[in-house]
Amino acid sequence: MIDEQHLEPEFRRRVRGFRVGSGTFRMNVALSELPDFICKPGTHLQQHHQSGIVIGPTMTYLEQAFVDATQYGWSTHPIVEILIPSTIDPTLAPEGKHVASLFCQQFAPELPQGKSWDDYRDQAEKTIIDTVTNYAPNFRDAVIAQQIHSPLDLERKFGLMGGDIFHGALGLDQLWSNRPFMGFADYRTPIQDLYLCGSGSHPGGGVTGVPGHNAAMEILRDR
Repeated sequence: MIDEQHLEPEFRRRVRGFRVGSGTFRMNVALSELPDFICKPGTHLQQHHQSGIVIGPTMTYLEQAFVDATQYGWSTHPIVEILIPSTIDPTLAPEGKHVASLFCQQFAPELPQGKSWDDYRDQAEKTIIDTVTNYAPNFRDAVIAQQIHSPLDLERKFGLMGGDIFHGALGLDQLWSNRPFMGFADYRTPIQDLYLCGSGSHPGGGVTGVPGHNAAMEILRDR
């Protein structure tokens, strides 16, 4: 958005050093029926269908998902969080049908050996469907349609660099007074009247509205 000539070299250096990248793969699916989980049988509406359902049964499972992603680009047994909003708002789907979102980890923003997500997104999607079906055997056959967002798709469609849903890694070096970087955590930038108000500023990612609220308070002070 800004010509680099208007920024000091040190500021440009810090911007280039800001770390982005998320290990997530997103899917939205239309379902002919609710998942019939082995541990909670039945396709009739139950309390767990209206909750966040996380497939990540053990610490070993979670660790292996991360190891797989670092070695191969994505986990052969990913962590999958399932939300079924149509169980709360029935207007989201026709009667008897449902929509669900799948928040999936671990999937590297960049695949090893120069591979592209464009060539492997369908394979990753099958891995996710297979994983859920292992715990809810009717799931694969219940999927009517799906929308797939690899880390690369998230960058292209929503402008999330590296597919980073938090607009910047949430490490200790990029939090609090270091977000986005030291000396610029007060929402102001080197350019007068240009303020930061997104998740890349303090307190970071998440649907809170707090960065925008804090930025608005600083703008009012400056006025």
